Amino acid sequence: VSLPSTETWAPFQSTLDEEEEPEGTGEPTESRYARGQLAFHERYEVLGTLAAGSMAEIRLCKDRPFSREVAMKVLRQGPSSKSSRWRFFREARVQGQLSHPAVVPVYDLGIDPQGDLYFTMKWVRGLRLDLALGELRGDAERPAFTQRQLLSRFAQLCLAIHYAHCRGVVHRDLKPSNIMVGEFGEVYVLDWGLAKVLSETKPRYEPIDDASGAMRTSDGSVLGTIGYMAPEQLQGEVDQVTVKSDVYSLGAMLFELLAGQPVHRGSAAMQALSSLKTDGASPRERTGDDEIPEALDRICYAALRVDPAARLDSAKTIADAIEEYLTGS
Repeated sequence: VSLPSTETWAPFQSTLDEEEEPEGTGEPTESRYARGQLAFHERYEVLGTLAAGSMAEIRLCKDRPFSREVAMKVLRQGPSSKSSRWRFFREARVQGQLSHPAVVPVYDLGIDPQGDLYFTMKWVRGLRLDLALGELRGDAERPAFTQRQLLSRFAQLCLAIHYAHCRGVVHRDLKPSNIMVGEFGEVYVLDWGLAKVLSETKPRYEPIDDASGAMRTSDGSVLGTIGYMAPEQLQGEVDQVTVKSDVYSLGAMLFELLAGQPVHRGSAAMQALSSLKTDGASPRERTGDDEIPEALDRICYAALRVDPAARLDSAKTIADAIEEYLTGS
């Protein structure tokens, strides 16, 4: 094992030398770092806002001890309820327990000086899948990714979802805008806020600790995104939501990647009706494009069956089909 040279460490040393001592601490920064005694404002410096919604926002922050930039998701106390605070805590907990390259790692969870819940995670950069698909449809003169490259990333995505399923977790809101594609081959699944922990299953690996015994979604509520959610989700059949519900969402995204158009189009009401009435969908038949690979067309159709019993039962099956096509095996 060879150790790094002094030149390798030089940039890091200069960064440490330039770090300013937080005012009013009364002792060296290194000592407080080591003992984990940093106050919120000493550890984090807010650099800007990455995204904002009605109840939460994502901020870009500097994590001082590591001299790195992180994303901080904050649930604002004003408009939030007790149940929304619990869901926020649960989101951080579930995402933090999913240890996979395609799941954004969670670093910290706490309450800021304003009393707002927050958790920090890796700041991921890249292009959202919905924007990448738009570029393929002609939104950009030179798309950042070819269809073949996106198929490769999509196979990675399917394996990541298969991993979550093996841990007993269903995402429930898979859609192109919740997928980030990086320029170095990486792919990330974002927003686990609607994830369901299948406590009744027997996962292949150690199950996720839901820690939400009384926090169950009431029957009749609809969670997900119309156009990508499975029919059983759309009908509010919470007890029927399983890993196959995510498989349907993956099928909807694969259809869009192959056909260049969403499987369900029109207004929200029209998309909802299409989801309930369209039993399977073939990109080849929809577009009349015979160049769409038959094997992927069949997989797409099988993933989009209305009846969960007739639907593909594994995200890995989709990944395997894509890999076989890409490798020619």
